[in-house]
Amino acid sequence: MHAPVRPLMPALALTACLVAGCSPAVDDPKGGSAAPPAASAPAPTAEPGLVAHDPPSWFDARGKVPLPEEATAGRTNLAGQVRGGGAGLPLLLHEARAFLAVPSGVQVVDLVTGRTVGEVSAWGDPLRSDEGSTRPPVLAGTEVLTPALMATPASGTHAAGAVLELVAVGTAAPYRASWHTTVELPEWAPRSTKLTVAAVGAQDGVAVVTVAGDDAAVSYGIDTATHALRWTHPGLTAVAVGTGTVTGLLDGEPLTPVPVGVDLATGSEKWRGEKTYAPIMEEAGPATIRIAGQRPDGSKADRLVDMPTGQPRADMPPGLGSTSCAHDQAQTLVCADAFTATGVDAATGRLLWNLRDGVGDRKPPRVTAVWHGRVYGRGAGGPVALDARTGADMPTQPEAAPLLVSAYVGIVLDDGRLSSYPAGG
Repeated sequence: MHAPVRPLMPALALTACLVAGCSPAVDDPKGGSAAPPAASAPAPTAEPGLVAHDPPSWFDARGKVPLPEEATAGRTNLAGQVRGGGAGLPLLLHEARAFLAVPSGVQVVDLVTGRTVGEVSAWGDPLRSDEGSTRPPVLAGTEVLTPALMATPASGTHAAGAVLELVAVGTAAPYRASWHTTVELPEWAPRSTKLTVAAVGAQDGVAVVTVAGDDAAVSYGIDTATHALRWTHPGLTAVAVGTGTVTGLLDGEPLTPVPVGVDLATGSEKWRGEKTYAPIMEEAGPATIRIAGQRPDGSKADRLVDMPTGQPRADMPPGLGSTSCAHDQAQTLVCADAFTATGVDAATGRLLWNLRDGVGDRKPPRVTAVWHGRVYGRGAGGPVALDARTGADMPTQPEAAPLLVSAYVGIVLDDGRLSSYPAGG
């Protein structure tokens, strides 16, 4: 039976700056006569109106730009929150653009103006109209890859079916399709009442896409140069791609899948872990995954594991087994739930800091995003930012709790609508 995989709070990879060297510009709406920025940490302008701050200290609501309604359609709960947080958004941020996956293809949105500057449709008709079935696109060099689930009509003696279509769009204007390719889906896919597709990652000329249904899954390796299908791995829900390896959960007994690593180039199995009841598998760095759950003997497991070999690297601190963690794309894992927020060294598993409800004079924030040494969220007094290595409050209040962050913008949920806020340093 296909087991759910905890979503990640996604982050985009750019180089970090020293927090101590960041200060508002002279005409900064935060006010004050600020010192000029440190010479070692320039803030280049990518587009008029957007300046890079890595990581951002705050987000400017005055420059708020609403995003298309498709970005949140079918993804909010009764409380108006996005299910799964930032990981539940079908958005990839790339410089001053957002690539938005929709059931029929991909839209390219200018984050300065909010205008849709490109739109590429898949060749067929969407298999599902519910927007919640799509996940974020992935970056592969100078192309953005977006998977879509498309219906194939009945013909002659052949019944109707479905295909996975992968659409590649260039990252530069005019944002046209570079190529399309299709892969026939198993017979169970069209019959599934809950069907999702996710581009897991792309590396070394291979893109990995996972399709998951009610109680089944399949993963594919697609060549980004020839656009041909390289391999198919039935039963595999791929979670991460790194160092020539795809890691994921392989269907086994009900709710007890097996963690595996497969070769990125061929799809052949490289290693297999122990069966884990109700597992969590999360990316924990470029070559590391976290696997947590219950072993067959009833004992708890929560480890950082080497992706290429499957060998344990370190144990996670106790008490985090049911908590979702996100890598900040630097050195730190930040684990959070409704009652705690914890920083863990991603290399050693060492506990760095912990905020727990009812313990001490600080309350844990509701973490919304982590990126490049910074933790963003909402505290008792409003939006907050923390140092990911120490857990200390940053001196500048961010003014918003973004769900996604890049050097240029924070993506914020306002009254059920996503908006882009320019980043400030």
